[in-house]
Amino acid sequence: MTNYEGSVPETPRKADWRDQSACARQKKPERWFPNPGNKPAVTAAKATCFNCPAMYECAQHALTNGEETGVWGALSEGQRTTIRKKYRLHQLENLATVRLAVDQALHAERNPVETLRDLWEKYTRPLPGGHIGWTGPTGSFSFRGLPVTPKQLAFMIDRGHKAVGIIRRAPECPVLDCVNPRHILDGPERTLRKRAGADAAALDATLPEAV
Repeated sequence: MTNYEGSVPETPRKADWRDQSACARQKKPERWFPNPGNKPAVTAAKATCFNCPAMYECAQHALTNGEETGVWGALSEGQRTTIRKKYRLHQLENLATVRLAVDQALHAERNPVETLRDLWEKYTRPLPGGHIGWTGPTGSFSFRGLPVTPKQLAFMIDRGHKAVGIIRRAPECPVLDCVNPRHILDGPERTLRKRAGADAAALDATLPEAV
């Protein structure tokens, strides 16, 4: 029996990925535990992870140790759940497998592409009289491997779907190259306009003339 009443000194842990992690140098660890619904906060946490030398090791730790909350290795809670459904635990103990899973999960975030809206904001300019001019590639250009014309882009931005048939300027627009979505019509829209005009003319014909 001993009369020693001191405590056992804490054994320092071995150096590992945590010593290289970007978040270890931050003074606000709660930053990596944002509300999942707070997208700006989640994005801010991920931004630090993307430049972290220990990103994959951090992700592996979270995946194999059942970390349910927070951003780990740039993976959100939902992304970790998806990966765990796809891989078994013993597979995730292989760092090469984790690298593949993480790269696939984060591909879109790490390789953002221009959207139709980005192209619209980039290549259009206002003209007098409410018209809109196009300053980008002339004629047809490629968007994600598909040919698109400026008027087709304008139509999709405004209507939310592809045009049917040929897009033409509305009769009331005198500017040849105007791409104002309100000044262009596809085939079905021109047909509806003609039908509405014919119906209005027929109605006028049935009305008595003013005395």
